[in-house]
Amino acid sequence: MKKQLLSIFAASLSLGLAAQTSSPLVEWGKLIDGSTTAGDQSTDVSVDRNGNVYWFGTYGSTESDPDVNYDGEYLYTGALYNAGNSQNGNFTLLKTDADGNKLWTVYSNSGDFASNVGGTAVTSDGGMVVASKVRHTDGMTDRNLSLFDAAGNETVVEWTCERRYYRMMVTKISADGEIEWNRMVDFSTEPGPKASGNYAEFWAESFNLGTVAVDDNDNIYLAINYKNPVTIGKADGSSVTLVPENNKSWTGDPQTACGDFLLLGLDSEGYYRNSLTFEGSASVAYCQKVIYANGKLYAQGYITGDGSELKAGDKTLAPTEVMSPLVLCADTNLVPVWAKCFPGEKVQTKNGFQNCGLEFVNGALWFVGQYNLKFSDPDNPELYVSSSQGTLREGFVVKLDAADGSWLAARNSRDDEFCQGGAFAKTGLTGYMSVIANPEKADVVYVLGYVMNANVGVFMRRYDANTLVADLDGEYNIVTGGGAPSFQVAAYDGPRGVCYLTARGNKAFTMLGAEESAAPAGWGVLATKVKLPAGMTTGASEVEISSDAALPEKYYNLQGIEVSNPGHGVYIRRQGDKVSKVVL
Repeated sequence: MKKQLLSIFAASLSLGLAAQTSSPLVEWGKLIDGSTTAGDQSTDVSVDRNGNVYWFGTYGSTESDPDVNYDGEYLYTGALYNAGNSQNGNFTLLKTDADGNKLWTVYSNSGDFASNVGGTAVTSDGGMVVASKVRHTDGMTDRNLSLFDAAGNETVVEWTCERRYYRMMVTKISADGEIEWNRMVDFSTEPGPKASGNYAEFWAESFNLGTVAVDDNDNIYLAINYKNPVTIGKADGSSVTLVPENNKSWTGDPQTACGDFLLLGLDSEGYYRNSLTFEGSASVAYCQKVIYANGKLYAQGYITGDGSELKAGDKTLAPTEVMSPLVLCADTNLVPVWAKCFPGEKVQTKNGFQNCGLEFVNGALWFVGQYNLKFSDPDNPELYVSSSQGTLREGFVVKLDAADGSWLAARNSRDDEFCQGGAFAKTGLTGYMSVIANPEKADVVYVLGYVMNANVGVFMRRYDANTLVADLDGEYNIVTGGGAPSFQVAAYDGPRGVCYLTARGNKAFTMLGAEESAAPAGWGVLATKVKLPAGMTTGASEVEISSDAALPEKYYNLQGIEVSNPGHGVYIRRQGDKVSKVVL
């Protein structure tokens, strides 16, 4: 059979991929704006294999100003909520093409959805799984909840009650915007023995929901902290109830950190499949993030210890009595492969971290976020990262070996080369929020984040991937103005060399390379497409193919090696003479 070599780079150009520049540029920025005082939040953004973008968030509405807009045009009407200066949070999944043109919207017009909670994951059919946390709109507990799909069809959640309380919702949405199924998961509202005060008779909020991931078979995984028993339906009509151990002294106050780590597995239809919890006692254990990559699940959270050890399967965890970050790896049966708890220490009497991210990039795990803390490698206390003060939170990035969790490198935002004083001070409230890298150029990574400063805003910073030494020629302020814009979420589309990200603010945003600004009505979200610096487009140099059009579909990795069972990632797909680059 005749063989030939195909240049995928040339094929990429023929598909219309734009030439990249030496610095990033914002190709477009469009507002998603609920026209309320503080009700707009971007929760997640994902890109499918065709380059379409899913923007998920909660956008505010009131009775006097109920409409949510996108790029200045009407999107939908949210809940008609009337209660002073607050607003209702509406479920919003907006799908656009790569140019930012709206394809469809799935939304709610009843129910109050918690902001910055849950997330999305693209499924093998090009659809989407969305995890969210919802209670009734205030004053509307006598009404059912409703979601509306791309065609305007209503999905009703039959739910009325006397008191508002939170439930977890998992929703499957097709690539065309059809709601295929919707599952509700219930956490007990029954008070425990230490219930007191306003929580003596009823517990309205007894869980925290993190992100969602799907594996190669579209099984679903949810990151959860739960403080009261949870009941999950099974495919055969039965159910399973999971009971937390570390809630014995909880009063019911949702602001109190307590409860257990739960990594919950559902099947592709949203029914209970498996779960991972810890054995032993602690003050609190959280599961905040979960991702799927390279055939494994990686979860991130934290533990505040009570002097004892915990067990993740046969892995021993020894947290301090200060907030101690946790990262673990498990297989899809939720059997732990490795688990690391990084002992925490206070900095100037403070400890804590938030807005954390976990990403699998070039065979490594990148743990990022905001913190006031010092935490170290449990196997070598000389390897650590520490904030430099106990007041304003700072950004951090830690690189871990995905194979065993070993500590490879770390940086703190106030200690790295980008930090400077003066009028363009980079030392305000800072977060390192996301890491992206070209898998073909493993020596460089870009860290995305923000400084709460209108002059710095949302930034992209380039680092040596092995040492995390900063490249001072590789700092770019992507979105500035906005009052003081905060970075929220990002997604890297390697085959097209672009990144999609969101920023939040309450004044006019300025975008790098763009001539026009964008001003929200109140607090709004700016959705942007960023053309990345040169070298961020993924591609293979050579792949051996056949000219026989009758051959079945085959996949190759970016090194030109055939892959029999490809997982999530970037691949070259060949079917006879037809070759294309795809993201699975």
